Amino acid sequence: MIISNVEHFEAERHLWPAAIQRGIDYILNRKLGEAVLGRYDLEGEKGVLMYANVQESVTRPSLEQVPESHAVYTDIQFLVSGEEKICFYKLHSGAQVVDNKFETHDIAFYESDPAEQETEILLKPGMFAVCFPSDIHRPNCVINESQTIKKIVVKVHKDLL
Repeated sequence: MIISNVEHFEAERHLWPAAIQRGIDYILNRKLGEAVLGRYDLEGEKGVLMYANVQESVTRPSLEQVPESHAVYTDIQFLVSGEEKICFYKLHSGAQVVDNKFETHDIAFYESDPAEQETEILLKPGMFAVCFPSDIHRPNCVINESQTIKKIVVKVHKDLL
């Protein structure tokens, strides 16, 4: 997982894979934070290699959010407005899949495991988290109180990494 913000992007970008750099560039240069909600194709035919979802959601308590991971795409979760907590831990052999949609939607949902120690990341506007396929994550979690957030999720195909 990578965690950073736009203030440090230029100084840190050389540390990250080129596709992650381009994903952040697309967010900033195409002003996706000002875009209407929806999908934006960025690279590849019909955006199959990289696309962005501009979305709004309401944060919920962590235990109401189901842990998830992806097999094909890495997420760049960029917060535009509001505040959000993302909880994550590393994918491991004991993780119990409760809903496998890898074939149709590149997502699997996992049983919550109270014994699993999750790391919590607090995002504010301009911050982003990069979740790789080995990162089980719970996005859109409440920090203090439920609120509507706007975020951009850039999906980066594994062939670009």
